[in-house]
Amino acid sequence: MMGPRPSALYRLAQILRVLAILALVFLVLFLATVAFSAVQMGEGIAKQAGTLHHSLSAEAIGTNILVNVTFPIPNQGYYNVRGLTLVAIFINQTIQSTPLAVTTAGPTNIPGYGMGNVSLLTAFDMANPAGPFLLLNDAELQGVLFLNASYAAVVPINLKVAFNYHWGAPFANLSYSNGTPTPEPNDTIAIPVTIFFENHTPGLVMTGAIEATVTEGNGTVCTRQTFPVETHPGPVTLMETIYAPDTCSFSGDTITSVFSSPGPPPFSINLPTEPIE
Repeated sequence: MMGPRPSALYRLAQILRVLAILALVFLVLFLATVAFSAVQMGEGIAKQAGTLHHSLSAEAIGTNILVNVTFPIPNQGYYNVRGLTLVAIFINQTIQSTPLAVTTAGPTNIPGYGMGNVSLLTAFDMANPAGPFLLLNDAELQGVLFLNASYAAVVPINLKVAFNYHWGAPFANLSYSNGTPTPEPNDTIAIPVTIFFENHTPGLVMTGAIEATVTEGNGTVCTRQTFPVETHPGPVTLMETIYAPDTCSFSGDTITSVFSSPGPPPFSINLPTEPIE
């Protein structure tokens, strides 16, 4: 003999219990896949942050050299990344105790199983204390990258990743050689000079002038002359002639040169002082 049929309320409670179990299972699976995907993304970002690289976009604006530092963000997970922002701090304690540059990028979105390239337009100020070093020397910069985003629309991601960045100097390997002074008409002496350097900042062109000053051993200025220069990518060799009065002894004299850019705003770079041989 069959028992009494369960009430509608009881059957509804059973259905709700089954639905709750299914929802819980779905939620657990969802959170598990989100966690796995977020870990995959974090590992991919950590690998990419080993070395940042700059694109061919670089320019000089005032005293700043603007470099477009590209940072690829791999999303190896199933879900979209929303509102991703980056903050990068470039440092090198040997060159300068304070940060050399700080830049931000975003927000941007990256689809699941997608790749996002985030551009960090970074300004390195040549007017700061580290400017002369960065102009004349390549350097390995260290830094910290802070990343914030929303993953799968519900899980916040906050990462702190160390990175390395290779800085290429626009006046790298600079050398200044002087030829033998020779007598010229009108009581002058001609001094052949050769200036060589390599522009290691891809895409950067700096147009300006070099002012060369010949100074005697007692501090008296013999002559001063200016000629144009352009720091196109790659090696640059300038062969010029400086004319000075024949009253200059040249014994123990030196040549000091300054690169000047018209800006705006204008700025100047002191290049190494060389003895006249």
